[in-house]
Amino acid sequence: MLGLLGLGLVATPLAAGCGSASAATATATATARPATSTGDTTAPAAAPYRVTTRTERGTLRPGADYTITIPVLAGPDQNVVRRVNRAVLAYVNEERNQTADATLTLTAGSPHVGTTVLALSFGGDRYPPGAAHPTELATGLVFDLRTGDRIRIEDVFTSTDAGLRRLAAIVRPELDRRFPGGPTGGVADPVSANYEQFVVTPRGLVVIVSDLPYVLGPQSVLAPWERLGDLVRPDLAAALRS
Repeated sequence: MLGLLGLGLVATPLAAGCGSASAATATATATARPATSTGDTTAPAAAPYRVTTRTERGTLRPGADYTITIPVLAGPDQNVVRRVNRAVLAYVNEERNQTADATLTLTAGSPHVGTTVLALSFGGDRYPPGAAHPTELATGLVFDLRTGDRIRIEDVFTSTDAGLRRLAAIVRPELDRRFPGGPTGGVADPVSANYEQFVVTPRGLVVIVSDLPYVLGPQSVLAPWERLGDLVRPDLAAALRS
């Protein structure tokens, strides 16, 4: 997980209503989103969106325990809040459903709550009994806070193929720099499957490279907006940078 720590990408396991569980509501809170301009300078500021977390633990079956930290969005538009929280729970449940015979740890990292974008990161591992080492997990979820829609890599660029080639031109040299002659394989090839996991920050799009040998661990690579700018969809560009 070393390459992800700077992004708050960490990990632990699972969601409510599955197996036997004891839940502990936790503390971490992130807020952002200044008031939306209405043209009336005397209008009160809108309440910001904020993210808190709750931690749940339980057992699916003997030898299959889980611990998960789940981000929970709150804020002024309840439709957006519902859509985002449902999508987060769907992701959590998907990870749980793939872990019936292993111990799962999945932890939410520090969220980025922009003016009109939310970026959530997760890290952790899935450890089957008797395995030599766990399978490490690293995931990013990005949402448009104007609508509650999830933003996928295919949504970011005016041309997905051109955008993936631009990302590959940034990610591949950086991995080669970190691991000269290392066994990185085709993880930077310009195909959507290699770039499904990402988050965004005001500095750029951060690619999460998770399909690496265990000894290398998941890595994150920043693609600055100035290197992507001409390919980012105009209707999303300002939101993604917020």
